[in-house]
Amino acid sequence: MKKTVLFLCVAVLALGLTACKGGGKYGDVTVVMEKYMAGIDAFATAMDGVKDADGVVKALNGLTEVTKAVAPKMKAFETKYPELKAAENPPAELKPLMDKMMAVSGKMMGAMGKIQQYMQDPKVLEANTKLSEATALMR
Repeated sequence: MKKTVLFLCVAVLALGLTACKGGGKYGDVTVVMEKYMAGIDAFATAMDGVKDADGVVKALNGLTEVTKAVAPKMKAFETKYPELKAAENPPAELKPLMDKMMAVSGKMMGAMGKIQQYMQDPKVLEANTKLSEATALMR
């Protein structure tokens, strides 16, 4: 579970560093990252209101669907923009997005932490496994 959370945060941060506002060189990345960040935000919001395992499953399934939709595109960006693999030193035009990605990552960590109390439920375990599988498609 912690590996999944950590990977998602690293993936969001690393890929977020590749996005920029506007068209620009990385405009296609921006579109994909905005969709992914919206999915993470929706997941975090859903987890804020969770009252039972079914709510957790619904939130996880929503994030899984978004992740599945963006994963192939994110993977393709690795080939299209090899210069962005050095996430610790992003191009200057990408630095403003770092704050947004940090906020999204923080929400993600908080939401994933709330899942722990439901991890004994088989439905939650299954939904979490599906999210992990979708996340693996980004690697």
